[in-house]
Amino acid sequence: MLAILVLRRLPWVFALRRALPQQRKSRDVVFLGWFGPVGVSALFYAMVALRYTQEPTVWVVGSLVVCASIALHGMTATPFVKWYRRQPQ
Repeated sequence: MLAILVLRRLPWVFALRRALPQQRKSRDVVFLGWFGPVGVSALFYAMVALRYTQEPTVWVVGSLVVCASIALHGMTATPFVKWYRRQPQ
């Protein structure tokens, strides 16, 4: 589950950072990549998968990913904001 939270957006933001001219600094990319949203889209895809597979485990795992995302991002918000402020402009 941690891999889903870590690998869901950060590598993609780094890979596409040349296409995002306003986000060329590594600190911006890391900050945006970490705090990208996981929630409504994960629940939507879990519902779609549940509908097609009729496997309740899909909904449980999707819900756990959202709950873990809320907890992990809540715990790291203050340290990341402090780190972001300390970085040179």
